[in-house]
Amino acid sequence: MFSAVTRTGILNATRTPFSRAVAAQTTRAFVATPARRVDEPQSVVAERARKHRPVSPHLGIYQPQMSWILSGLHRNTGVVIYGAALVYTAAFGLAPMFGLDMSSVSVASTLAAAPGPLLIALKAFFSGCLSFHYFAGIRQMVWDAGKAVNNKAVFTTGYAIIAASALATGYLTFF
Repeated sequence: MFSAVTRTGILNATRTPFSRAVAAQTTRAFVATPARRVDEPQSVVAERARKHRPVSPHLGIYQPQMSWILSGLHRNTGVVIYGAALVYTAAFGLAPMFGLDMSSVSVASTLAAAPGPLLIALKAFFSGCLSFHYFAGIRQMVWDAGKAVNNKAVFTTGYAIIAASALATGYLTFF
């Protein structure tokens, strides 16, 4: 299916058997192009080449590092907080159109009727998102001030926000 232009190419026929054996072990393809029939339009060849093009690597080729994991987690917790606030605000605003009661009394009674483990899990999830996002935001403001930007300080502050958010999550969940 592919014709390859190699280092040895046509010259391989004029070499000695030893040099051909060495060249066969070290030969690598420089260019791989799809074979083209004379009657095929260029668009068909280009489409076939696109199908065989390698996919660009993503995060799977990199070793996970605390800095980019915490950065992604900071963004994701912000999305969760914003999304929850947006959904609640929209529900509160649209509730009268659908005849729903979203007053604080009805929301409190609905939450009181929910099972205890579900309430604890919801409190832990949202307080974890809120506390992590809060402490990671403080870390970002410290970085914006030009402080704690060397490798040792990045790891130290990373462990500090993990510990602080764990403590804050525990406190907000159970007290």
